[in-house]
Amino acid sequence: MLASPNKMEYDRHGCLKSGNRLGRSQNSLLRQRIKMLRHKYPHTKIIATEYYRPILAFLDMPGHFGLNNSTTLLTCCGAGGPPYNYDFNTGCGLPGVKACTDPSQALQWDGFHLTESAYRAIADGWLHGPYADPTIMDIAR
Repeated sequence: MLASPNKMEYDRHGCLKSGNRLGRSQNSLLRQRIKMLRHKYPHTKIIATEYYRPILAFLDMPGHFGLNNSTTLLTCCGAGGPPYNYDFNTGCGLPGVKACTDPSQALQWDGFHLTESAYRAIADGWLHGPYADPTIMDIAR
């Protein structure tokens, strides 16, 4: 895991700003390439899905997604306590590591994977919008 002792390198959610810049840059380049491919292959259906934007939405409005506002950054199944309850050397499933009581209210499962409820919200956004262009359901019609 990347970390920094410099608090100025973190955004208001507690995420590294450099990671956010990388995500935005990668998504911008991907959208450019998809636009190029759509132009080159006009009869091909290419769906551009978002993973970064829903994560930001979860962090901005955790209650809207049924997430616990006070523990948004804590892994559900981890060790180490706040701010992330994550220890690279102590993973979920190891002795002494317990899962939270209600994973449906958590965003992070183990520091690498999201919870089922978070993935469900992302999948719904891919199926019906707003996290896919076009949506999967639009292509299926």
